[in-house]
Amino acid sequence: MPATYPNQPRPTFRPTPLQVGLGTALAILIFVYPFVFNHLIANYGVRAGAIALMIYAAFFAFARVEMGLPIALLSLPNLGVAAIAAITWITQDIRYVLLVPALIYLMIGRYFWSTLRDEITIIEHVARFIVPVSPDFIRPYCRRSTIGWCIFFAINAAVIAWLALSGRVEAWRDYTGWQMFAIIGAICLVDFLFRKWWFRYYQSHNPFDRVWSKIFPAENTERGRRSMEYLRKRRQELGMPPP
Repeated sequence: MPATYPNQPRPTFRPTPLQVGLGTALAILIFVYPFVFNHLIANYGVRAGAIALMIYAAFFAFARVEMGLPIALLSLPNLGVAAIAAITWITQDIRYVLLVPALIYLMIGRYFWSTLRDEITIIEHVARFIVPVSPDFIRPYCRRSTIGWCIFFAINAAVIAWLALSGRVEAWRDYTGWQMFAIIGAICLVDFLFRKWWFRYYQSHNPFDRVWSKIFPAENTERGRRSMEYLRKRRQELGMPPP
């Protein structure tokens, strides 16, 4: 399919302040959960963790109402949180409350998967948010990248659930803490470098692009020449000198 060169940038995803807050809260829960809940349970008991979990779930329900989104009481997130909190309260077994990060990653993976039904996936939305004039030919790559992240989230949830139910609390704490930072950071770095090599879409004002283009010239590949042509047309439309 030939690449298209729109005269105007595509509409980009502009999150509302509430969506930003909700996303930030979710990120906080994912990354600080191992540390916060460890402190909470150590000082106040396992049931305190169950109560905190229900409070956090109530916050998300409130946020969805404020955003005009429906709340399905029988949805996976609500049933999962309620089940984990109830079992934790009854048994006072720390293993069940450790399942929360696995549930969160399943929720994120399910959302990523749902965007595959749309013309523009979540990864492409992010790409166009960062670079509004991104070309149409990034779409297949963004779709494959979205599938890749879905697989990662599913595997990640399975590993977390296994560590939690097997009672390996220290290993769970390490994996959901600093190891997860390292894994996600490494994936993002590899993806960034691979995209630069694959598309060879270079911006002249970007110091990294200037260095990378010397190592992997755009004119050496068909995809690179396509990127150069797109940039040339865009600059011509904007009345700018050629790159």
